[in-house]
Amino acid sequence: MNERSPDLIKGDLWRSMLVFSVPLIASNLLQALYNIVDMIIVGRFAGSAGLSAVSVGGQVTMVALCIVMGIANAASVLSSQLVGAGRQGEIPRMDRTMELVFAAVALLLTCLAWIFTRPLLTALHTPPEAYSQAVSYLRICMTGTVFVYLYNLMTGVLRGVGDSRTPLLLVAITSAVNLALDLLLVGVFRLGAGGAAAATAFSQLLSCVLIFPVARRRHGFLRLSEKFSFDREKLALLVKIGLPQSVQFTLTELSFLLIAGIVNLFGVYASAAAGAVARLGSFAVLASKAMMGGIITVTGQNIGAGQPSRALRGMGIGILYAVPISLAFYVLSLVKPEMMLGLFTGEAPVIAEGAPYLKAVALSFVLESVMFCMMGLLTGAGHTLVTLSCAMVSAFVVRYSLARLFGITLGMGFVGVGWAYPFAPAASLIICTAFILSGRWKHNRVRV
Repeated sequence: MNERSPDLIKGDLWRSMLVFSVPLIASNLLQALYNIVDMIIVGRFAGSAGLSAVSVGGQVTMVALCIVMGIANAASVLSSQLVGAGRQGEIPRMDRTMELVFAAVALLLTCLAWIFTRPLLTALHTPPEAYSQAVSYLRICMTGTVFVYLYNLMTGVLRGVGDSRTPLLLVAITSAVNLALDLLLVGVFRLGAGGAAAATAFSQLLSCVLIFPVARRRHGFLRLSEKFSFDREKLALLVKIGLPQSVQFTLTELSFLLIAGIVNLFGVYASAAAGAVARLGSFAVLASKAMMGGIITVTGQNIGAGQPSRALRGMGIGILYAVPISLAFYVLSLVKPEMMLGLFTGEAPVIAEGAPYLKAVALSFVLESVMFCMMGLLTGAGHTLVTLSCAMVSAFVVRYSLARLFGITLGMGFVGVGWAYPFAPAASLIICTAFILSGRWKHNRVRV
């Protein structure tokens, strides 16, 4: 480990988690701020059609990203447990193996996305006003998939070894570049959603180019050896831990994608408003998602060191750190929904459609914050089948089913779709709480 990385196995856990998680929170904050500014720029210069295009296209790209997110978390789990067991020298071969395999997966997904862009956007009832921009946005963003995959895989390894500062540095650089390009391509050259996608794809390339040399300079054991050896055993472990999470994240985003298809039935203003609320939601839970990454590392290292009670304490600390932020967003969403939506657009119909929708969705911000922290504990211990079960129940049995029931069957319209959102994390919390209370989470599913 880098000597500047906090010691998560012994000492003051409150301080160690804060030191480790603050860069993760800052990274998420920068990304969320960029996403919000990105939507503001698109909304101001490309109107509701541009917002709708980014909303629909962005939801599709998130589904593609989900495949690597599970493997990146698995890389964090394996790396952290190897560190806890004093075997970090095994990490580089695992790292190179997963990079090779998932770069190929990313290239395949990019080809499929280009081929099926139009049928997919048609199936999602993309508003006619936004259709051409959505095609451009989706195709250009998917071109950067291989860079997104490689960057996230290395970030997972860095989290596992206790380094949360390197990703923060790179996010700061690439967010600044992305924002400058947004202003140029969307604001000056008026390229709409396609310009925003081009800015995003270039920043993804830049982050991928920078992260590998920086990481290997900071962590000597991550340097490439002269001879490459494919590590089937570590790849199998990565798939064992990561595949359920990849399926979990994919199912969750698929439910959002299907719900976007329902929302699009209510017109371009509803579609634009839903995109703005989604950006606000990502900002509201950014601390809890960062804490989830921290809890995965704390749990992995302490499970590897035979200290499950310290891992459980880490989850509790993460909840106490994360929930107040999402609670503040919940209150603001109830009290000042028009002000929140006014950040993205000056179009009165979008704000009018979005205000009651935001109020309906807002409680999910708080529930998701607790849920992410609990999932961090279970993921760090390797129990990703439990988190997968949560996703299957919450994404489809609850969120999508209730969205159709409230929005269409009961005739509640766009706001009815919003009322479905809080029920999904509530269902996941019930499952996670029951499993944690059973004590079965302490039995490590990973044998590194």
